[in-house]
Amino acid sequence: MPPNPYDTCPCGSGKKFKWCCQPYFERIEQALDLHHNGQHESALRTMDSLASEHPTYPPVWGYYAQLLYMEGQVEKAEEVLEKAFALQPNFPMGLLLKGVFRQAEGEIIGALLLFRKAADAYDPQAHSQLAQVYEMIARNEIVLNRVVAARAALERAAHMNPADRELREQFQALFGADSRLPNCAKKKYAFRPTVKPVDAAAATGKFSDAKAAFEKLTAEVPDDPAGWFNLGLVRAWLGEQPTALAALNKSVELEWDDAKAEEAQALAEVLKCGQGMEGDSDYTEYRAYMPVRDPEALFGLIRAWDQERKMVAPQADQETGTFSCMLVEEMPSLLDTGTVMGRVLANVTIVGGLMRLWGTDPDGVKKMVAEVRDRVTLAVGEPVEGTGPAQFGEICQAALAYPIRTSDIAEAEAKLRSNAEHHFESVWIHAPLKALSGTPPLDAGGSKLLRKRLIGAIRFLQDNLDGAAPRKQVGGQVVPIQVYDFDRLRHKLNVELQAPGEAPTIAVPAEAKPAAPRDFGKMNAADLAALPVAELTAGELEDAMRAALKLDARDLAVAFAFAGTAKPADPAKPDRYPFYAVLITGAASEGNTDAALKHAREGAAFDAAHNAGKRANDYAVRKAQLFAKTGDAESAAKEFDDLIARNPDEGKFYVTAVETMLSARQGAKASAFAERGLETARRTGNRDLEGACRELSEAAKRLK
Repeated sequence: MPPNPYDTCPCGSGKKFKWCCQPYFERIEQALDLHHNGQHESALRTMDSLASEHPTYPPVWGYYAQLLYMEGQVEKAEEVLEKAFALQPNFPMGLLLKGVFRQAEGEIIGALLLFRKAADAYDPQAHSQLAQVYEMIARNEIVLNRVVAARAALERAAHMNPADRELREQFQALFGADSRLPNCAKKKYAFRPTVKPVDAAAATGKFSDAKAAFEKLTAEVPDDPAGWFNLGLVRAWLGEQPTALAALNKSVELEWDDAKAEEAQALAEVLKCGQGMEGDSDYTEYRAYMPVRDPEALFGLIRAWDQERKMVAPQADQETGTFSCMLVEEMPSLLDTGTVMGRVLANVTIVGGLMRLWGTDPDGVKKMVAEVRDRVTLAVGEPVEGTGPAQFGEICQAALAYPIRTSDIAEAEAKLRSNAEHHFESVWIHAPLKALSGTPPLDAGGSKLLRKRLIGAIRFLQDNLDGAAPRKQVGGQVVPIQVYDFDRLRHKLNVELQAPGEAPTIAVPAEAKPAAPRDFGKMNAADLAALPVAELTAGELEDAMRAALKLDARDLAVAFAFAGTAKPADPAKPDRYPFYAVLITGAASEGNTDAALKHAREGAAFDAAHNAGKRANDYAVRKAQLFAKTGDAESAAKEFDDLIARNPDEGKFYVTAVETMLSARQGAKASAFAERGLETARRTGNRDLEGACRELSEAAKRLK
């Protein structure tokens, strides 16, 4: 069933269906139904015929490309889509489809660029399409471990489609309270107040507009840390990791509040875990892939590892044929207390005929690769090695220990805490860190800048350990084990958070004194004619147009109206009926009814797309009157029928319909509308309407 004529068009244009795809949507549905029923050739013929009939409509080419893609004709789908782009370079449906094509080819970065272009191109009212786009963005950003961007996109998708329970559940699973992501990676960040208010562009709902606004702000007020933080945050939402990191670094450099510096630096550390950021991160994942040649022999090794107590947290799924675990080695202990702890050497996943070993300890991964090759030489192929950003669960893996054998849980926990204490206070503090410009944490506290970065680096570690810490049962609930108190580390390094104190004075450039507003009402026709039309806002053009009308300078008023309709849509002033009314009246007065109808249709389409159709009734009356003037009484009557159907109790429309038909000397049609008006008047108790319709009914009878 096609959409309601006054619903937003499914193509995503933001226009009402009636003024967009309705003329050909039935044929599109027919083609899609044929495809669904296996009648592939007929489906393609239907769309090919439709495209031949409507070659200037981008949505037709878009739906055709979609069908071709569904039919597996990817190359032709690409060719067809180019015809849509030739008509509309920023065609949102086309950008989405092209992103889907790239994603299917494994080009995740390319797909993301296209999806984000589509998000900007779609009308803000195209909620269904935008929800789809943002969900696809989120899925791809997760693959790249760009979780801040993924969260922002998935949140936006859920906002666009609040009724989608699956979206909400997906969001909760990834970023809810039970998620194992570190808090600094899953929390909801917000813009900070800046010393100079940001342009209104930041509040349009588009990340790209907010980015432009904060880029402008940081150029104007370069010493405000809040501006740089906001810029870094919105770039992170857009998946622009390197430039986001640069802005956050600048924010930390300028920040005088320890708590805010901590948050900004922790966020910076999160971004460094995204794909492509290995050069900036202190936590790199080493990987080795080996094709599985003999699954039975390999799983024999896994059973042996289990008996040798080398595995922790094994998980197997027989349906999908996947297996995963952590491989550990026994940690040396001076005392044999019955509790033996192990450290992680590598993480293992076997899926789809491929064995993957990875971890932040290259030596440990290489050791386990060598063991696999030694013990089951023919079961796996040659390893392919590589590196990438570390997953959040691996960041603190070196600080963790796991019980290989124990009869005393309390003793195991004590050894776990002892290992973490040794790692952070005896190993980590001496390691040169990229986050600290190559300085070890132990030496960073003396530098004003490095101290702030160190505070954030510790918060990042703390959040990661909280997320990755082993769990235990307490009172029927699973809770994380308190592995390490990071306040010990802060105290040891003398980087406890300090009160912010008094904020420094930040220079804000003086605003340019705005030019005195023009008083169009005091201008004569010559003054109005001399105005720089291209420089005037839509509001100024409307004022100038009204001034021209008062002076009876009709041609000048029409010129201002034309200029007004050419201006980009302004969300603050979406109503353009005054302009179109002047254009309609001007064309009609010259006897050019076709031009007047064209203006009426264009105005109605604009109103539907940008003003929620609030002026639809006004345009309908105009069109009906113009049809009547041309002698097309049937079209005029249909316009009034539709208008009254939408507004059955609005008396003035019955009166206008009768008067219009009388002026066109259509007595029968005038009489019919008068009778309908009388029925409505009696039903609603509208005596004024009843009296008017009685008089008009008599006039209609005389005309007949």
